[in-house]
Amino acid sequence: MPPTQLPKLNMCECDDLHLTYRSVTQDFSREEFLNFATHVSRLTTSVSRIPQLQYTTAFTNPQNKRFH
Repeated sequence: MPPTQLPKLNMCECDDLHLTYRSVTQDFSREEFLNFATHVSRLTTSVSRIPQLQYTTAFTNPQNKRFH
């Protein structure tokens, strides 16, 4: 994504949040968005700690929690 094109987060009157990244818009309740953001933050930390890989790696959920 070009640096001038940032993700957008919109909140509507119904309290839903709409996250737009590139050509994708994802709708969340407030609780769902906060849960999603927490998990993305954890994944970001994991990815930043390892060098770039030449193969596919899956990052698992060690607490076996569901992503809501």
